[in-house]
Amino acid sequence: MCKNEQTIHYCTILSAGQWDFLLDGKAAIDRQKCLHRLMTAAVRTKTVLRIKGVEIELEVGQAAASDVELAEYMGCNRKTIRKLIDSFNRLGMLTTRTNNRTSVHTLHFLTGWYVDGVLLTNPHYVKPAAVSTGQADRVRTPYSNDMPSENKPCSVPDGCQCPAQDTDSMAGGAAALSSLCSPVVSDRSDNRVDAEDETDNTHAGDNGNDSMAISL
Repeated sequence: MCKNEQTIHYCTILSAGQWDFLLDGKAAIDRQKCLHRLMTAAVRTKTVLRIKGVEIELEVGQAAASDVELAEYMGCNRKTIRKLIDSFNRLGMLTTRTNNRTSVHTLHFLTGWYVDGVLLTNPHYVKPAAVSTGQADRVRTPYSNDMPSENKPCSVPDGCQCPAQDTDSMAGGAAALSSLCSPVVSDRSDNRVDAEDETDNTHAGDNGNDSMAISL
């Protein structure tokens, strides 16, 4: 066994509808194979690739793969790959931006990785019920290398250990997939709403007590 080989576990969350698409029909295995190809190609550190003389910058959770590359990998034609990638986009699993050199796929179903026991999170993860930003009708959009990134730069350096966080509660009908690990994502806005509700209830209770004291 190679000493430099890393043990990687991929943490993913898929909704029931996304699972149905991956498992439905004769093309199910091809859909899973294509999604697996993109998942394993996603970078864990900010990376710059040089493709056909042009530098393509990838953020954490993004993968570069053209329709031609995927078609060769899958053993099918580009039209089939184009339809499949568009379906992934419509389902909210990916956001794909293309140019005449390659396609950059942002993975929203991948919550993170465990690399040699260290958790790295994907800043582009989006809950299945949410609508990812930067997509027009959830289909791929043109990509320009000069276009500013719509997402904040990655702040997770390679090899850093992320603090443990609480897992999001998922909407009914959502299904979770993880490979020997649990996705770790927090939603601070939910915590704030709960805290505000608790404060309002406390004030309401205090006002009720004051009313009773006056009536007595």
